[in-house]
Amino acid sequence: MELDICSIGNAIVDVQFSIAKEFEEELINLKIPKGSMVLIEKDPQEAMIEGLSSIYGEPIMACGGSAINSIIAASSFGSKCHVSGKVADDMHGNYFLDDLTINKVQHSISPTKSDLPTARCLVMVSKDAERTMCTSLGISNDLEKVNIDLDAIRSAKYLFIEGYLLSSPTAFESCKLAIEEIKKSGGKVAISLSAEFIADNFRTELDDLFNLGCDLLLCNESEALTYSQESDIEKAVSCLETKADQVLITLGPAGCVGFSDNDTFMIEGFSVEAIDTNGAGDAFAGAVLHCLCEGKDLKLAAQFGCFTASKKVQKFGPRLNIKEYEEIKTNFF
Repeated sequence: MELDICSIGNAIVDVQFSIAKEFEEELINLKIPKGSMVLIEKDPQEAMIEGLSSIYGEPIMACGGSAINSIIAASSFGSKCHVSGKVADDMHGNYFLDDLTINKVQHSISPTKSDLPTARCLVMVSKDAERTMCTSLGISNDLEKVNIDLDAIRSAKYLFIEGYLLSSPTAFESCKLAIEEIKKSGGKVAISLSAEFIADNFRTELDDLFNLGCDLLLCNESEALTYSQESDIEKAVSCLETKADQVLITLGPAGCVGFSDNDTFMIEGFSVEAIDTNGAGDAFAGAVLHCLCEGKDLKLAAQFGCFTASKKVQKFGPRLNIKEYEEIKTNFF
């Protein structure tokens, strides 16, 4: 059965709270930079979740991870999607798989009995819509080749890989295998830089993936500047266009800049009042990939991505629901 998009990503349960100014000060005490994504061990993360629950009540939960959120967006728009990942045979692992099924995403994930837990990401959204994330990778950091569904990859139009995986040597090797397999079948590869620390600390690994063949590179402005080691976005584009056939760099509310067919272009953003920026980049990527799978050009795909991201930031939580994604597509096209 042919798929539109097959993705490999960290299988994470998102646990999201809205925080007040007082807790922002607590983040400073904990040496967690506001707006960042930091890795954290299970026990201190659990202590933070319990403390936040006592202050703000029960969190919003969803199966997540950067690539997973993108795939759910693409699936909700109508793409046929599949994900590979790794969860433990525990409460959160079962929750993750149930939520994937609810969102009509196919998968090849069998819960693994392990002392390591399913990954969780604590997301704290401040009143200015900025999100700060503390992630405990758990068993997802042990993703390896046996967890990758090569038959699904060979049947897909696009393979989508999140840069976060490069922090794991076994996941990195799995990504290389996946790219080699989809290239043999004539499919395309999209790679997201995911975060500044990935762009900065795993440049060699990223280059290895790019050298295997990258059709679409997705990143935000800070990631582009960090990877290219430039201070100017135009110079960053010049660097990135040597790494992939097509490039999209998001600029927050300003829109995005793109490169395709030897042409650099600018897409204006949509002016809205943001309440939660968590997941906006993931929604953008899912919208873009959906459009490309439907045969639309990169400029139109980028416009749809910006429109989708503008709708996401107006709602609290890691992503929209299926009906809201359907309404976005209807209103845009």
